[in-house]
Amino acid sequence: MGRYITRVWGVALAAVVALNAAPIQAAEGAGAELIEMFAAVCLQKFPDDSAVQQFAADKRLTVMSDTMIHQLLGADPGQGWIQETARGRYLLTIEMPPFHACAIRKTDTTTPDVLAPFSLLLDTWITTQSGASLKALPAQNMKLGGFPTEVHQWIIDRGRGKPAESLMLFVTNATDRFAVRLVRQIRVQ
Repeated sequence: MGRYITRVWGVALAAVVALNAAPIQAAEGAGAELIEMFAAVCLQKFPDDSAVQQFAADKRLTVMSDTMIHQLLGADPGQGWIQETARGRYLLTIEMPPFHACAIRKTDTTTPDVLAPFSLLLDTWITTQSGASLKALPAQNMKLGGFPTEVHQWIIDRGRGKPAESLMLFVTNATDRFAVRLVRQIRVQ
């Protein structure tokens, strides 16, 4: 239990560092690396698409093919990049309106424990958002692509007249592989 708490606080500290735009030292495994990448791109750069593009260029991420983007986003327009690290492959996508979304995806043979650290990151991040509040919705279980998926969603309230915004965590059990997706989505009016 103590090791778990240490890991959660380690991710929280990394989130605070990420939110202050300082370099992140990924030392907590693939789950922490996934959350740190989400914080650096989807919370700090997005919804400014040019800032996300600049991040991808600065980090020398590989541009996704149109075929791969279509596989991930379906008919929705968007852009995507691939980041290879010692812990595996991460997919960064930006989906264009009507939903403007930033997502980080990772697939592995085991599912990292990301719910508690991701929740802590969001709780920390929302305090940096002037006048905004965050509400967690009940977890849902559904089928995505025919596979059982656990979905966690948080709604951001930025006040009257502001676009609807949500944050999501999807964990899909695809038999011998687990797919984790972290999303920040803004409903464009």
